[in-house]
Amino acid sequence: MPLWKLKLTEEEYTNLKETLAQNAYRLEDFGIEAALCYAEWWRRDYNGGIPSREDVAVGLGLPHYCWEQLYKAARHGLKSHGFAFIHSLKGNEYFRTLLNQGGLPVNYIKNGTNLSGFSRFLIGLVEELSSINIDWDDNNIDLIKNFNCIAYLGKAFKNDNIYDVSLQIAHAIISEEDRWLPYDDTDSSLSELTKSLKREYRRVKSEHRTKPLSLSWKLRLTSSETANLFVNLNIVKEISSKSIEGLNYQSCYTFDVFVSGILVGKYVRKSLVKDDEGEVIGAIYSRITVGVANDIKWSGEPVVEVKIRCDNDDRLFPTLCGSYPPNFECPQVFQMLDDNVYSLKSTVNAENNIAVFSTNWKCDGSHKILLNGELYSAIKFTDKVDLHNCMSNEDITITNEFTPYSAEFRGTYIQWVEQSNFKLLTRIPVISVFDQTGTRVGNIKPKYRIHNSNAEWRNLSNSCLLPFGLVDIKVEFPDNKYVMETFYFIDDMTFASRNETMFSTELHLDSRHVISAKVDECENLSVEMTDKNTWRISRDACASKYSPTCNLKIIAENNPPLKVSVVVPFEGIVISDLEGKIVPSGKIISYDNLRYFNIISHGQSGMIDVTYKSDKIEDDDTIKHLKSPVIEGIVPLSDYRDLFARMFQLYGANTFDRSSSIELKICDKRIYIRKFVLDSELSSDKIRITDYTSEDTSDFIYDGDVYALPVSENVKPAELVQIKLEPYNRQMNLFTIPHELLNSEAILFSGPESSRRLVPKYYNFEQEDYSSEVRGEMSAANIILWSERLSKDDVFVGEYWAKTVKAFRIISEFNIPFTTYNAFKSIGRDPKLLVNLILACWLNGASDVLIQEIDRFEDELNIAVHWIPHTVWGECIESFIRLLPPTLINIMNTKLGEITELINALFNATLSAEVASELTQYVAGGNIGDARIFSRADINQFKSKIHGYTDNNIDLPITRFVLQNKYYVDQEMHKSYRVMIESAMCAAENFAQVKNHTNLFLLESRDYARITNFYRKYFKETYSKIFIGTVKQIVNK
Repeated sequence: MPLWKLKLTEEEYTNLKETLAQNAYRLEDFGIEAALCYAEWWRRDYNGGIPSREDVAVGLGLPHYCWEQLYKAARHGLKSHGFAFIHSLKGNEYFRTLLNQGGLPVNYIKNGTNLSGFSRFLIGLVEELSSINIDWDDNNIDLIKNFNCIAYLGKAFKNDNIYDVSLQIAHAIISEEDRWLPYDDTDSSLSELTKSLKREYRRVKSEHRTKPLSLSWKLRLTSSETANLFVNLNIVKEISSKSIEGLNYQSCYTFDVFVSGILVGKYVRKSLVKDDEGEVIGAIYSRITVGVANDIKWSGEPVVEVKIRCDNDDRLFPTLCGSYPPNFECPQVFQMLDDNVYSLKSTVNAENNIAVFSTNWKCDGSHKILLNGELYSAIKFTDKVDLHNCMSNEDITITNEFTPYSAEFRGTYIQWVEQSNFKLLTRIPVISVFDQTGTRVGNIKPKYRIHNSNAEWRNLSNSCLLPFGLVDIKVEFPDNKYVMETFYFIDDMTFASRNETMFSTELHLDSRHVISAKVDECENLSVEMTDKNTWRISRDACASKYSPTCNLKIIAENNPPLKVSVVVPFEGIVISDLEGKIVPSGKIISYDNLRYFNIISHGQSGMIDVTYKSDKIEDDDTIKHLKSPVIEGIVPLSDYRDLFARMFQLYGANTFDRSSSIELKICDKRIYIRKFVLDSELSSDKIRITDYTSEDTSDFIYDGDVYALPVSENVKPAELVQIKLEPYNRQMNLFTIPHELLNSEAILFSGPESSRRLVPKYYNFEQEDYSSEVRGEMSAANIILWSERLSKDDVFVGEYWAKTVKAFRIISEFNIPFTTYNAFKSIGRDPKLLVNLILACWLNGASDVLIQEIDRFEDELNIAVHWIPHTVWGECIESFIRLLPPTLINIMNTKLGEITELINALFNATLSAEVASELTQYVAGGNIGDARIFSRADINQFKSKIHGYTDNNIDLPITRFVLQNKYYVDQEMHKSYRVMIESAMCAAENFAQVKNHTNLFLLESRDYARITNFYRKYFKETYSKIFIGTVKQIVNK
C-alpha cells in the first residue's frame, strides 16, 4: 500500500515535520518518518517544476545542508519496511520512488487552471494508451514523450514524476481498477476527473475500427540554425488485410513491419472477415508488439522504405501515407510537441508553430535552417504568416490549422532502383485519401502539371501521358486544403546489361526519350564509355572490396539532373557487408546482425543451401537441408531470416552450445550464423568480453553494453533487476563487476541494441569460473529446485512467482533465451506450472508481454499452451481462486472474463483464429462440437496443404508418432504427410488426456514436441483443423 493511503491529517503532517526538525542531527533514526514526509511534501507542497532532494528538505523546514541525511533516511525507511524501489534502465530510482509514494500532487493539480490542462492531458493519454499494447510494469515513462497529448502540459508539469503518476492513473482507468488510482477519489473535483477519464475510455473502446498503416514525422531543433527530421510508424492496434496491397491473408498468419530496415511492429492474424453469405473476404491483424518503437532519423532518402515480411515468405514494399518526407517546396507547418520537438500534425500547442520552406519562399523574420545537409528557411509563428515565392511570384498565407486528411500514393515501387534523388514514377500512381479515422474518402480528383511551371493544373487519370521529367501532383482534400508531391516521371526508362562476366559487364540505358547520362566514378570500379548511354564497368579480381552499385546522372531537357543508383550487373553471386567488403568463406555472422550483410546476385541462377552444424552431431548425413533460390539484386541477409529460423526450429537454437550454428552455402562459399557470437570470462575481478569467431581478433573491441541479472537464492523480487556493468577498459574489453554482485550469483548478457551479442552465462562471483560439465550438473539440480519451489508457492503472493514474472519481463526486454533462467525450464516440463505462469503474468500486469512472447517461449522450451490438458486448466484456476483471501474471491469472480480473454489471445497467437475461439470456449467450461473420423477426402485436403521447400518434402522432419486411437481412414501416403497429420493428433491426445498418450511435456518426449511445434508453426491452418477435429472425436467418443 502506498504511503499516501494512510491519509495523514494536516496536524499529523505538521507534527512529523516538527519531529524531523527537532532531530535534524540524527535523521537516520527517523527513516519511516522521513519517507512519510517525502510522500506528503509531494502530495501537498509540490509547486511545479522539476523537484530536487534539496527542495524537499527545505520545504519540510529543515536546513538546506540536511538534504542528504534526509534522503538517505527516507530510502532506508522505505527499504526496511519492505517497499520496492522503481527500477529502469537507469538503475534503482530512489528519489522517484519516494515521491511516488505520495501519489498525485493534489494541491498543485487543483491550483488555478492546472487541473483543466492536466485533465485534457490525461484524457489524451488514456486514448493513446488504449490503442497500443503496453507493459505497465516496464517503468518506461519515456514513451509518454512520443504522444501529442503532452502538449497539454505546461512546462512545470513536464517531469518524470508527473509522467509517472499519470501512467498510474491511465493504468487504473484502462484496467478498470479504481483501487490503483494514486489519489482519493472521494474528493469531488478529483471524482469528476475519474468520471471524465472513464467516459473517454468507454468511447475509445466503443469506436473499434481498423486503420491503414501510416508514418508520422517530427522536426527536432538541435540549435536555432540546425534541425533533424525523424519518422516513425503510427501505432495501429488492428488493421485490415485490404489496406495492405498484395497481402495474402489466407497463407499469412503473422507479419513484421520494417521502416528503413528497423523492426517497428509485429502483427498476428486475429480473425477472418466474411461476407453476408459466409465467404471469407479478408482478415483482421492485431499488433502484438509491446510499447512504442524509437523514432528513426531520416537520412535524406526521397521515399522511406517500408517493408512487410510475412511468415509465408512474401516480401511487400507498400507506399504508405507519410512514406514521403515533407516537401519543403510547399511550406510545411510543424506544431510544438515538446521542447524543441515539433510534429507534422496538429497538437494542442496551436500557438507554437514553425514553418519550414525552400529558400524560394520569402517572408519577414525568417531565418536559415540546415536540415540534413540542405539549406531551408524557417519562421516561428502563432496563428498565420504570409509568404512570397520569388520564382513563381505566388503569395500564400499559411496558418496553424491542420487538415485531418492524408494521401497515399501506391504503385510507385521500382525494383531495380537502389537509390535516387527524386521520387520516381513509371506509371500513374493509385491515389487514396483517408480521414483522421482511417476511412477512405471517395470522389478524389488529383491534378498534375510540369514542376515549377505556372501552367494550369490538369486532371490526372490513367489515360494521361505525363511528360518525362519532374511533375507535380496535387491532391485536394474535402476541406479545400491540399497536398502536393513532386515526382520524376521516367516512363519506360530502364537498364539493360550484356557481355556479363564475374569481373566486367556492359550497362546500357534504354529510353524512348531524348536523354543523356554519365556514370560516376565508383570505388574499386573502372568505368569506360563505349557508346552513347553505354558503359563497360570492370572490377579488380583481387580486390577484397568493391561497390555493388554505380551512380548515374541522367540529364533531360528542362529538368535538373536525376541521380540514380543501380546494381552493377556482374555475373555471379557475392556476399558483402554494407561497406562493400567481400565476406570470406568461414565467416561467423550474428543472427541479429543479418541486415548488415547483402547477397548481390545477377545473371546466375543460384540456390541458398542452409543446414545445421554442431560438434554434438555424430552423423551430418542425417541433417536436413533447406534450399531457396537466390533473389536477383542486392538483398539483405535478413530477408532470409525465416529460412534460418526454420532450421533452428528443426534442431533448436542451442544457445549454450558454442558450436551450434546455421551453415549457409552459396556456390563454394560457406557462412555460419549463430544466435550469439561473443563470450565472456572472469579476468581477476573483471569481466572480459571475448570473440572466438575468427582466428585473428586482435582488433576486436566490444562497443555494446553488458548487464547482469542477480540469481542468488536470497534475491528478493524487488531486487531482481538488471544491473549495468561499467566499462573498465574498452580497448581491452574489460568491464567492472558491480560492488553489489561481488559475493553473488548472476547471469551476464548483452544489451538489446548490441548487433553482436554475448552468450548469456552464469557466474558465481565468489568462486572461480566453472567447467561446462559442472555448469550442467548445477543447472539440472537448480531446475529441480525451481520445480519444487514453484509447485509449493502461492501464485497470488508467492515470491518465487513474483521473481519468475519479473524475469520474464527482463528476458523479453533484452531478447535473451528463456532457457537462460532455470525457472522456465521447470515450467516447461509441468503443464500445471505453465497455467500458473499465465495466471501470475495476468496478476502482475504482464499479459501483453506474455502474448507478444508466447510464440518464442513455446519454440525455445519445446512446449505449447494448447497442449495443456483440459482438466489441468480447471484444476489450476479453481485452486488459485480457492486460496485467495475471502475478501478477494468475489472480486476475482468478476475478473474471470479477463483470464479467458488472455487464454484466447495466447491460443490465437499460435493457432488459427477459428480454432483458438473454439478451444477457449471449451477450456472455459463450454461445450465442444461434434466430429466424425477424418475421411479420405479430408486427408487428401490436408495433404494438399503440406509443402516443404523441396518437391518431395524431404526437408520436412520425420518421426513415428504412436497414437492410442484411430482418427482417420488409413491410406498410403508420404511419410511427411503422415507425420504432420499425426503430430496434431498426438497434441490432441495430450490435451484430452487419452490413456497411455505421449506426454509432450516430458523431457524424453522433446523430439516429438519439437517436431509437433514445427508442423504447428509452418502449417498452422491445417494443423489447427486436425487438432480441433481430433479433440472433438476424443471428447464425443
